[in-house]
Amino acid sequence: MNKDRILELMARKLSGESTPEELRELQDLLSADPTAGERSKVLDQFWSRRDDETNSSVEENLRKVLTSLELPHTPPAEIVPMRRKRSWLKVAAAVLILVGTGTALYLGRQKSVESAPLASLMEKHNAKGTRSIIQLPDGSKIWLNADSKLRYPEVFKGRTREIYLNGEAFFDVARNPEHPFIIHLANGTVQVLGTSFNIRAYDNEPVVETSVATGRIAFIPRYRTPRKIQDTVYLAPDHKASYTFTKEELTTSITSGKEDKAWTEGRLIFRSMTMEQIAIELERNFGKKVIFLDEDPKAFVFTGAFENNSLDEIMYYLTRTKNFSYKITNSELLIAAGAGQLQ
Repeated sequence: MNKDRILELMARKLSGESTPEELRELQDLLSADPTAGERSKVLDQFWSRRDDETNSSVEENLRKVLTSLELPHTPPAEIVPMRRKRSWLKVAAAVLILVGTGTALYLGRQKSVESAPLASLMEKHNAKGTRSIIQLPDGSKIWLNADSKLRYPEVFKGRTREIYLNGEAFFDVARNPEHPFIIHLANGTVQVLGTSFNIRAYDNEPVVETSVATGRIAFIPRYRTPRKIQDTVYLAPDHKASYTFTKEELTTSITSGKEDKAWTEGRLIFRSMTMEQIAIELERNFGKKVIFLDEDPKAFVFTGAFENNSLDEIMYYLTRTKNFSYKITNSELLIAAGAGQLQ
């Protein structure tokens, strides 16, 4: 029991959300457990330095921490294939090593979840072409994107504030250290105490993404492989976690929190996206089924930004840079290779 409570209080302290009473309780428990006390000191040293340092210096500090514990340092490439691992994932790894196991972390535990029966939850479902803003009873505010569904209780009860998301949403969570805010996804969980962040987790897409605008969050992917060690990734502003659940691959990267929430302001930003990828965004935002009459346009790559533009305006500008044509009907967007093919 004491071990679980120590892990919970350590996680709250590291996220900066502990109350004075919890800090005193943690100190008493650590005093009674010398091993846990030593691990806590090492973790405090690393955690307190990281915000003011570059990625390279953070990584070097982590190596020193692991060396001081006489633990082997695993090269990033062995943990995240094909991509250099960012420092924030290494911080998460350090936390898991120091406390012993990620599943015991307060931010990573799911056994203590106190959720209302799903049948009793309220539901907001946005069709394609529709966005909405939802005010939760605790004061939190949610921007729900098109083709997305949110389930939440009319009133939060118990120790936690829990909701369920399928799709994309931007959250501005009211701070309440006593009642953590938990977003359940089909392939993971995001847990916070008070911050703002974006989640993209459509059930029909292979990747779950979450990025931070302000504060810090914890992302816990859902693994389906038996006995696979649970990860907990801690993210700071302008950092993103991407989880490809079909391959059970978890990576982190630097992003722009402002750009990731651009859709809440009526902006669409395409960065090196194929026409096929853009078609998914256009179909969701404008509610028209996209049909490719030829294969070639699917591979065209675009970079651009649009703000409160119509579908016709967006497509017109895209055709200025690539050789394809389009036609918009009442229910469909048709795309064909070659200029002037669709009139």
